Amino acid sequence: MHHGRGAERPVQGVAGPAMSLEPGDSGEPSPAAESPAASRPVYASAALLMITSVSLFTFSHGLVRGVGEAIHPLEIAFATSLFSFTFYLPWLFRTGFRPLRTKQIRLHWVRASFNAAAVCGWYYALTMAPLADAVALSLTGPLVITLGAVLFLGEPARLRRWVALGIGIAGALLIIRPGFQSFNPGYWFVLFSISSTAGSRLLTKHMTLSEPPATLGAWLALLQVPITFVLAVPFWTWPNPLQLAMMFGVGLLVGGAHFSLTMAYHRADVGSLEPFNFIRLVLAAIIGYVVFAENPDAWTWAGGAIIVASTSYIAHRESVRRRQGLD
Repeated sequence: MHHGRGAERPVQGVAGPAMSLEPGDSGEPSPAAESPAASRPVYASAALLMITSVSLFTFSHGLVRGVGEAIHPLEIAFATSLFSFTFYLPWLFRTGFRPLRTKQIRLHWVRASFNAAAVCGWYYALTMAPLADAVALSLTGPLVITLGAVLFLGEPARLRRWVALGIGIAGALLIIRPGFQSFNPGYWFVLFSISSTAGSRLLTKHMTLSEPPATLGAWLALLQVPITFVLAVPFWTWPNPLQLAMMFGVGLLVGGAHFSLTMAYHRADVGSLEPFNFIRLVLAAIIGYVVFAENPDAWTWAGGAIIVASTSYIAHRESVRRRQGLD
């Protein structure tokens, strides 16, 4: 996802929850960016970057949850999209805005709309559902994308892939437990966000056939700002300095998380890094308990562990198949 060459390309993906997929994270790691066999020192650095990424993402969720008690989620989505876009401005000025040259502006708008919907849905979820539950359920993102790739892009689906998908879905059902506990409306927004992210990412996969990653990233960052602004206007409340600082902090944390994630994928395979996503659940549980007096139950932990195991297996198998040239 969101690749660049050194410092010449900023991170693709804007303000949103993650082969490790955050809602709103519509890019994907390029096969060329994955190391088929990372050495121990290189893998250690990749692991540290992955831990940094998931930590920054989770801290941003805590900030969204905190500021969301006073500011509408759609306004938070606009503010963080705007702040995240500022990461692109120096690079766009330096390159003379050449990355914005495109013949697929309509598809860019569609993709940005999917991504904005994912971000907005995710921020709604964070203000409604327990933090650990929302994060655990969001870990199913790669499963939805895998299913979409099979159904809409015609990617092959062997038995092991279907079994892993089924196991991951079972993990999600453990968290929700329909019929055994009251259904938190925030879960619907998590599922909406995941589905929107899948739509954005599948469209990204199609557009990479004719558009460079830099163009995809720049247009996504740019177009998400006006889309979220229009959505936020009816609910607008002027933030106080603390709330403004918190939203700016979300933008910084998300930008740093995407950058760390990209650097991690440059150093090691997606499959070898995917298990570190469980740290998101641990940190979310700690933040939820300490800051918001939430205490996730054993079902949330079990469901999250199953989902991470399932997505890790799928990511590992995809890495193996790419190296063997089976795709």
